[in-house]
Amino acid sequence: MSSQIPAQLPSDSSTILERSRGVFFAQWEELLRLRRAVLKTADPDDIHDLRVASRRFRALLELFGPITPKASKTGLKKNIRALTQVLGGLRNIDEALHFFESQIQASTDIQHAFSQQRSKELKLISKALEAFDFRSLDKTVRKMIAGLTADCLKELNRFSLLSYFSDVSIRQYLPIHNLLAVSTSPENYSSRHALRIAIKKWRYFLEIVAQVLDRNYTPVLEMLKEYQSVLGRMNDIIEFRALLGNLELPVEDQKSLKAILLTEDALLLENFKALMERKPLVYAFSI
Repeated sequence: MSSQIPAQLPSDSSTILERSRGVFFAQWEELLRLRRAVLKTADPDDIHDLRVASRRFRALLELFGPITPKASKTGLKKNIRALTQVLGGLRNIDEALHFFESQIQASTDIQHAFSQQRSKELKLISKALEAFDFRSLDKTVRKMIAGLTADCLKELNRFSLLSYFSDVSIRQYLPIHNLLAVSTSPENYSSRHALRIAIKKWRYFLEIVAQVLDRNYTPVLEMLKEYQSVLGRMNDIIEFRALLGNLELPVEDQKSLKAILLTEDALLLENFKALMERKPLVYAFSI
């Protein structure tokens, strides 16, 4: 039996490719729009949205990068990853202050300490966004999008985008399957951290493919959001603990806040276990 690639891709592949290019470009444009918005007003919601947009765009690069022509992909990935990282510090500070204020009457010392850290992070963000070479990166992105063609797929020995999506989905689910069982041990923070990242990647993948294939993955996406929410909150506790270590606070305040975090972490672990029993996370993907 011949293993040669057929002369033409299936008729639906042209539609899938067109949608893929559209989703790719729309997400890039959204990232650039949010960058401009943050530079203009530094609104906390815009900063959070920009961080999410950078993560979604990284998911697009991970999905379509292997099937697009060689370009400056390494530099693009590096720049987007750096953007995500620089935006994370402010989000952690805002979430930490909101959490502590919901638990106790935050003292002036606590509020002042977080305010100082927040000012530093805002300066870092502004500096990073100003230095973000969007014009050069835009050329790379456009080359990648333009190269997402039937000819490129044939050159890379990939006949079916649908089978490619299926392979990616399976590869992204496997770490989730392997981590679920070991992530419930109280001391296994690293497994829960890895599980959170794996779930987030699979969720972003499914959100992209839902648009490209015009499919409804709402049930599995809603479940992934639940898992991501509780695991994300558990990761927040770790980040909050690290933040406290960098703040100049009275000893009693430090002890009080650390005790609150310890209690919250135990409660979240129980919630996570209950979620696993109530809604087991199993593989669900169709093309």
